[in-house]
Amino acid sequence: MKWNKTESVMFMKKTYIECLRIIAIILVIYNHTRELGFTLYQYTSDACSYYLSVFMIPVCKTAVPIFLMISGATLLGKKEDYRQLFSGRIARYVGIILFWGTLQYLRYVRTGKAGVSVRNWWNNIYSSPKLETYWYLYLYLGFLLLLPLLRKAVSGMTDKDYRYLFGLSCVSSILSMIGHFSGCFINYSVFLLPSVFLYPILGYWIDNALNSPHGKDARKYGLAAILPLCVIVPVSLIFARDTDWNGDFMEAIQCFTPIVSFGIFGFIKCTVAGHPHSARLKKAILAVGDTAFGIYLTEDMIRNQAIKFIIYICKRFPYCSFIYAINICSRGDICIHYEENSCRFVKHMLHRL
Repeated sequence: MKWNKTESVMFMKKTYIECLRIIAIILVIYNHTRELGFTLYQYTSDACSYYLSVFMIPVCKTAVPIFLMISGATLLGKKEDYRQLFSGRIARYVGIILFWGTLQYLRYVRTGKAGVSVRNWWNNIYSSPKLETYWYLYLYLGFLLLLPLLRKAVSGMTDKDYRYLFGLSCVSSILSMIGHFSGCFINYSVFLLPSVFLYPILGYWIDNALNSPHGKDARKYGLAAILPLCVIVPVSLIFARDTDWNGDFMEAIQCFTPIVSFGIFGFIKCTVAGHPHSARLKKAILAVGDTAFGIYLTEDMIRNQAIKFIIYICKRFPYCSFIYAINICSRGDICIHYEENSCRFVKHMLHRL
């Protein structure tokens, strides 16, 4: 039997990993919706929208941990020497940072937010003051630099070691929650667990520990994802209602992110890897999953350009009420134009009647 390139790639890649990529990039996009989604709780008077927005904060903040866990699951088990790592992965990744950082810098030059000089270009890429959208690229570069050491670490770890590491992250999360609600914080140096260390190792552990997942494992990981949310969200809502707590609200509600990320990762593996899928469905999942990194790189630029286009359409064609459906993926200034155009449309219809 002959295998073509697409079939061989499909065979090598894990469907559940691509499902996690899709989920994570959707959460990243939601994280960028600002007052129309991510921070809607600060602006809405509708109770349902308020509670849904608050619930989504700790959920969408699992996006970056999930991406790092995917990297751990796919890279920590590979064999590479230092030369292959630096001439291959790291060199390509530095090229990505330089290319997209330069595009973003030119965009800021065009809008007058940055001056034209080699020094400004380098400062923007090196210290990234204007490249907030691409902060994850720098985090991931740190992970790649630590990759040889992380591989050596996991090669000597036992199941008990992984459980100990996860236990430390749980204790750190609980102490963080207590600190936010009591105002008494422990010195975090005691439980310093950098993201580029914790999440890749947890991802590698789940990927290798569940070689034959079943329903019992799915329920276990599902509870790991849901139970922290059932604790932190109601407690945060009660605390925020009785105090002026806007500044610490976002940080407090994210304190269980490691546990929730762990639960989501394990739950998706159990539910996806534990069931057979057709070749057509696998190809579709792989095709969408392969676009995740490209979506991350272009999403901010496309969204900002799309906003200008949509506003132009709203002004030019005031009776296009379908524009309202698009504003959930962009920013609040579209809502203003939509409301104005809606009023004009209603007046126009009343006048005709």
